[in-house]
Amino acid sequence: MEEQIRLPIGQKYSQAWHQYNLAKTNEKRLFIELLHDLTKVITEEKYQFGRPPLSLRDLVFCSGLKLYSNYSGRKAMSDYRMSMFAGYITKVPHFNSIKDFLNCSATYDLLSKLLTISAIPLKKLENQYSLDSSGFGTYTRERWNRVKWGKNVNFKNYLKGHILIGTRTNIICEAEITPGNFADVKQAPNLILRASKNFNIKEFSADKAYSSKLIHRILYSLGAIPYIPFKYSTKEPNENNPEIWNKCFLLFRDKKDEWEKHYHKRSNVETCFSMIKRRFGEYLLSKNYTAQRNELMMKFICHNICCLIEEIFEKNIDVDFRKSNLLFVERKVDLLPNDRDASSVENEDY
Repeated sequence: MEEQIRLPIGQKYSQAWHQYNLAKTNEKRLFIELLHDLTKVITEEKYQFGRPPLSLRDLVFCSGLKLYSNYSGRKAMSDYRMSMFAGYITKVPHFNSIKDFLNCSATYDLLSKLLTISAIPLKKLENQYSLDSSGFGTYTRERWNRVKWGKNVNFKNYLKGHILIGTRTNIICEAEITPGNFADVKQAPNLILRASKNFNIKEFSADKAYSSKLIHRILYSLGAIPYIPFKYSTKEPNENNPEIWNKCFLLFRDKKDEWEKHYHKRSNVETCFSMIKRRFGEYLLSKNYTAQRNELMMKFICHNICCLIEEIFEKNIDVDFRKSNLLFVERKVDLLPNDRDASSVENEDY
């Protein structure tokens, strides 16, 4: 009698389906509530005289609700009216007012701060971080896939989002949005230094594009262990290299299996980009560079709120944005040499 051959059973990944179902079935309601709570940390200017200005909180709320619903400005007006009746906003803004808000250069700094505040509630769950970038095409010019795989295309026809995430929850802690021809490795130092002001970085992973002695020095000064693959042209360790560079190179060369276990966490940042593009779209609808940057930053905030909703049910966390605002530390860092400031790019240059 022939012996029956049994194939090995593949590894099964458990999913807390009850908590997952609760998060998804309550996501839209909780998204509106959390977005409203997040706008409460914005300080409104006191009205003195003249025509009363639109509430900054209402503009942020409406722009976030518009991008979450994937509606155009005109179609989203019904959602704005229902939000006003529910008490989330004080006045329904005109759809052109939302466009003007996204087309303001000062909006970017505000949204960047709100992005970090939205990630602070998960600060205690994270100490392993990863960094990468991905392109978001403009609807009127070019799609990212065509730029990446096509030929004879202009790399300035898309924006590049650089994000630093926590690998356990896929929360975006810091982000920078630049034209597509800005180098990844030059954006990394400022992102890491800014994130270190509000998050405890103990482990850091990134792909080969970030293999730089400067990045290794910065991470070593922060007490973090970098897991960044070395290029084929990297020479053997010597006394002229930084100590952390030599140690990481020996770990990368001699203990490949152990190194891969830590480096594999970098795949979460690819998952994060996939989540954003599938949920909120892979291209931008705004027409110019300033509005496109703000639109993409608002998409990152919407992604963070969705991650918070999942952790509310899975980890039973308490989300208090007022407390997060008190814990927030200003992240302004002097630009390092050879860095280009993405905010100084003019529309005609883009």
